[in-house]
Amino acid sequence: MAQELKLPDVGDNIEQGTVVSVLVKAGDTVTEGQPIIEIETDKAVIEVPASAGGTVESVAVNVGDTVKIGAVLLTLGGGAASAGAAADASAPVSPAAEPDIATVASDADTANRVAQAQQQSQKEQAAPPAAAPASAPAAAPSAPASAGAQITLPDVGDNIEQGTVVTVLVKAGDTVTEGQPVIEIETDKAVIEVPANVGGTVQTVNVNVGDTVKIGAVLLTLSGGAAAPAAAQAPVASAPASAPPTASTQADVQVSALSTERPTPPGAGQQSPERAHPATQQPGAERPYNTQAYDNRLLVPAAPSIRRMAREIGVDIHDVHGTGIAGRISEEDVRRAAGTPSVAAVGAVAAPVAQPAASAPAAAAPAPAAAPLPNFEKWGTVRREDMSGIRKATVRSMAASWSSIPMVTHFDKADVTRMEEVRKQFGARVEKAGGKLTMTHILMKVVANALRKFPKFGASLDLAANQVVYKDYVNLGVAVDTPVGLLVPVLKDADRKSITEIVLELNELAGKARDRKLKPDEMQGATFTISNLGGIGGHAFTPIVNSPEVAILGVSRGGFEPVWNRETNAFEPRNMLPLSLTYDHRLIDGADAARFVRHICETLEDPFLISL
Repeated sequence: MAQELKLPDVGDNIEQGTVVSVLVKAGDTVTEGQPIIEIETDKAVIEVPASAGGTVESVAVNVGDTVKIGAVLLTLGGGAASAGAAADASAPVSPAAEPDIATVASDADTANRVAQAQQQSQKEQAAPPAAAPASAPAAAPSAPASAGAQITLPDVGDNIEQGTVVTVLVKAGDTVTEGQPVIEIETDKAVIEVPANVGGTVQTVNVNVGDTVKIGAVLLTLSGGAAAPAAAQAPVASAPASAPPTASTQADVQVSALSTERPTPPGAGQQSPERAHPATQQPGAERPYNTQAYDNRLLVPAAPSIRRMAREIGVDIHDVHGTGIAGRISEEDVRRAAGTPSVAAVGAVAAPVAQPAASAPAAAAPAPAAAPLPNFEKWGTVRREDMSGIRKATVRSMAASWSSIPMVTHFDKADVTRMEEVRKQFGARVEKAGGKLTMTHILMKVVANALRKFPKFGASLDLAANQVVYKDYVNLGVAVDTPVGLLVPVLKDADRKSITEIVLELNELAGKARDRKLKPDEMQGATFTISNLGGIGGHAFTPIVNSPEVAILGVSRGGFEPVWNRETNAFEPRNMLPLSLTYDHRLIDGADAARFVRHICETLEDPFLISL
């Protein structure tokens, strides 16, 4: 039986390397500990030794290849491990003999073969009864047809998983048509009407005002109409949903059948942990294989990023029990060891790869545990109020941005004396169109033009791909102060609109924001945000960048100040507008920020430049 040699963990924070030299070829005989390749990492050129001895059957890498930790380097044959494998290859034949073999398994190779044999036998034993459950979903779709179509809560926007019912617009016995609003839900940002996707007569209403409903939850049951497509597919989708518990049960049987002791036979370290039993383990379970490397170091299956995180939060990586494949340690395992798990342990076993994308942002910046509050009632009467959905969303987004973005704020002032005169001069024309021209609208047009000249300020960082995402559109978010909190409607294609069009569209969006009637699409897609506090007061502030944007412009209250005129050698009263640009220093340098803000100031100082 051939044995694969893989790239081991070669140092903290090193996840891959470039092959600079291959020291062996097919047919060579290597011994344990003999260097087989050299890789170049970010810091040095490292020799990679063989973790087992034998004859090289094939080499899987070439000079110049980039290989990651755990990648196969070469395949061996004729070694001790393969000889043992050949001797035992036919041993696990009958299921009755498997428990005895598993109990005496002393290395990862034997444990792996036993686990594979058990899995195969369990599949064969489960095959005949599987026919009965398979036939059940076939008949299931007829049930919703007789009981009536179900209207479920659809996907109402990105990053929205649930909402609170604020109004139920129908009752049992009402007749609804397709597209008719049936309920109103409150999400983090707005109150949204949910339309019926089919028509019919309402049989039952499954929600009440105040209920929190998740995406896909059943809202109403209808009769007398065509069944919704989602209702017909629901029973089919439920079949795969029941599969993970079965697989998890089989995995538990395989893990428990193996010995949980950690013997140290001479050849136990000849195989990497990835070759061991692949089933997911329960949190806290012992690894079912030996983890001693060839030089008697304890081999911990964890990526360098996981090791770094463990060090940062004060967790000894050797004390963490991995719940991933082959006992690999995940970020959740480290958090659980630290006493701050982000999800329940059962969820980690039931769906280990269910939502990798959704968990990535949280993993990048784990929120610290909140410090316990003192008993405020010792000093007087207190009153508690639940946070609104908007406040909860603000807490999450601001905390994530503050912890993950290195921000710097650049301050400047624009002389808007002439621009203010122009605004008053042309304000009457805008009023005839139905709006009121303010400095915010002019500033939006100026910023939109500036983003065309400085596209970096409307870009985003893709850290996973190490790329900068430049956008060929300019969508401006404008912070609006409402009675329920801060909302940010988005004006799409601001650079292609006239100032009058900006005035009318922003007035409509601001009105929807105050009435909590903004649609999810009207709050998404911003490339840059403007926050104007000039109507309230203050001479400067530092706004927080809203990820995935990389910059935000703050505007404070302007006023007349004495400004020195070099031509007349005298102070003159000028109307100065304070600007505060906060930017992501990972992408934007200080000089870039200064040039961007100065361009905005110069355009505001000379109204003719807006048309250029």
